[in-house]
Amino acid sequence: MATPPGHGTTSLTCPEARSHVRSVLQPLCDTLPEQQAALLQQDACLITSELVTNAMLHAGGVREFDAGLQGQVLTIRVSDHSTTPPTPRPHAPAVPGGHGWLVVQRLSTDVSVEPDAHGKTIRVTLDASRMTG
Repeated sequence: MATPPGHGTTSLTCPEARSHVRSVLQPLCDTLPEQQAALLQQDACLITSELVTNAMLHAGGVREFDAGLQGQVLTIRVSDHSTTPPTPRPHAPAVPGGHGWLVVQRLSTDVSVEPDAHGKTIRVTLDASRMTG
């Protein structure tokens, strides 16, 4: 796993991570219908923001970050320093915050949490062929 060029994980920001994801997606988005490309970019950037923010707030920071494209499938990986898996808060629409993990799960094609000796890696995939408006 690698961080975006020139960005160490200790200083990785959400805008930098989203920018990296957009640059990874650009070749695919250039081949998709405009609405499908827009949905893919929006979902990917929201998921990236949630994962990076949650790593910063709840898991000791981002250890590693990577995004890659294989065909029409985007994979985002965020590693942090905590072995505790993410858990959704109980449903409380009137309470701000705490809904990000549910959003990540609903927008993603697949989500996995992989513990390791230094924390965990959350791996999320988005399949562009499933994007509809």
